[in-house]
Amino acid sequence: MDIKLIIFDCDGVLVDSEIIVSTAEAEEITRAGHRISVEEAVAEFAGVPANEMYRIIEARLGAPLPADLPSRIDTRIRELYLSDLAAIAGVREAIRTLKVPCCVASSSEPNRLGLALAKTELLELFYPHVFSTVLVRNGKPAPDIFLYAAEKMGVSPSSCIVVEDSVAGVTAAIAAGMIPVGFVGGSHCGPSHAARLQEAGAKRIFNRFEELGAVLEELASDAVRAAEAAKELEPLAIAAV
Repeated sequence: MDIKLIIFDCDGVLVDSEIIVSTAEAEEITRAGHRISVEEAVAEFAGVPANEMYRIIEARLGAPLPADLPSRIDTRIRELYLSDLAAIAGVREAIRTLKVPCCVASSSEPNRLGLALAKTELLELFYPHVFSTVLVRNGKPAPDIFLYAAEKMGVSPSSCIVVEDSVAGVTAAIAAGMIPVGFVGGSHCGPSHAARLQEAGAKRIFNRFEELGAVLEELASDAVRAAEAAKELEPLAIAAV
């Protein structure tokens, strides 16, 4: 493939926030009557828009969640962002050395997304190419946000690489006709995280941003080999006709 755009998820890829978000969500959701651990919150809801998470939990409870639950979670996340949030190691250097355009496409709402990128001094590397799922009808695992980002960046989906840390994100990338790459270097990623992303369809897995350049080169080489193999089969296909 001719890589023309790299789309990065934010939480758990650019910033080490998934453990923060999942901790806040698990605490408040448990308090609301649905007991859930941080590990369960990561496995089930990482990369899933908040409204979809609330819908799933209300269906399980058979009752509405407290009206102030989203604001309680947001307040707790903001507190933890300001005190604890950090960029993923090596991400700034990796972004600066990219030879193709890049952007952010995240399930986070704009205020949280902007805070995360500003707090970690990553906003200047992407601005104004930062897209939230509030801009589209459906959140991940639907492909809407990735297709929206590609359209705004003027690039065909087939020329896009998506870097994701969640099954929902990988699923969305595949549905968008893009190539998903799994990142497992966040503090929320357990021993089975890589396997889950591979099962979802991630073409490569990496856990340090120093490896990103090599991953992109491998994907480009794969595309060249696939094109050569297809060309070799063309005479056989013609003969069969």
